[in-house]
Amino acid sequence: MRFGVRRITTAISAAGILACSILAAGCDPMLTAVRCGLTAIMESGGPDPQPSDTRTVTATVETEPVDDPCDAADDPAIWVNEADPESSLIVGTNKVRGLLVYDLDGQVVSRLDSGRINNVDLRGGIRVGDRETIVVAGTNRTTMTLDILSLAPETGQLSPLGDPIDPEFADDPYGICLYHSAASGELYVFANGQDGAVGQWRLDGNGRGGLAGVPVRSWMLDSQPEGCVADDANGWLFIGEEEAGIWRFDAEPSASTERPVVVDSTGLGEPGGGRLAADVEGLALYAPPGGGSRDGFLVASSQGNHTYVVYDRAPPHAYRGTFRIAEEGAVDGAEETDGIDLVAAPVGADYPAGLLVVQDGYNYDAAGARINQNFKLVSWADVLSNLP
Repeated sequence: MRFGVRRITTAISAAGILACSILAAGCDPMLTAVRCGLTAIMESGGPDPQPSDTRTVTATVETEPVDDPCDAADDPAIWVNEADPESSLIVGTNKVRGLLVYDLDGQVVSRLDSGRINNVDLRGGIRVGDRETIVVAGTNRTTMTLDILSLAPETGQLSPLGDPIDPEFADDPYGICLYHSAASGELYVFANGQDGAVGQWRLDGNGRGGLAGVPVRSWMLDSQPEGCVADDANGWLFIGEEEAGIWRFDAEPSASTERPVVVDSTGLGEPGGGRLAADVEGLALYAPPGGGSRDGFLVASSQGNHTYVVYDRAPPHAYRGTFRIAEEGAVDGAEETDGIDLVAAPVGADYPAGLLVVQDGYNYDAAGARINQNFKLVSWADVLSNLP
């Protein structure tokens, strides 16, 4: 999350902080000083400039707002129901209290108040014991653990799937992504901490119908990461280092973490800068069904200028374009986005080429009033038609 500390040019009065704290009860403490939108707290300059080639798309649907004010919604994960795509589900984080499960109309199907879940990811069709399971993983900043859950496709209910993993990070667990290795068939979870720590655990059967995390390697980045996504077919792990850029590591546990591939860097508009405006937040992969292992795209949330940047999935991960999500009708646009997710499979008539879901940091109702954050659903066909 970009707190914008470098841009704060107006002193914050004690009374202003107190008022914000009252309104933001239950929010992340840092957010009482930056994200509550009171007049006592001013950010100068607004978002960073968007590049001249930025295209515009709109959201088809938005979810119900989360239950809590300020910076509460964060990261989505999409499960595609292959037998009935229009019954697919979206798991979203409310990082004040837990997880929400939405249908494709944006309605809440279920809630799990399990703690301050920051990021979430899932994989379907995983054999756990004697059954196929939708495995969901989340970083829990209340318990300082990685929570491993199962998602019931018929009801949307989330249930524990073994004991939480203690990552033993010095700082809060933050970003998370799952990796289902095409080489070995093993399921892994990656997580990172605010201090730059990255860890990888193999998820083994625990003999009780659940999963247990076995640590396999760890390393450090120079500064805070968050968003990550694994490319199962190619054995790649993409990590966003918020102020620096996007790295590509080998996802297999025996691989070296030295000399990762630089996908792109921050510093948009600066000499020698990349295509991203810090913070680098959510990362998502578009892997078209029936395509080759290197067909498709990598997408990043460029939070600093309210855009999304598209790269080739295949090395050297060439830049393909930038887009923003604007208001249309009753559905407002999306700004200051944290987490994103993207699936390439057709998901009903509204999403023939796939579905992109993004967190909206500045959510507005039809009258233009700021309301609690939510998630926006975008047809990937609209994005494709707007790429150069």
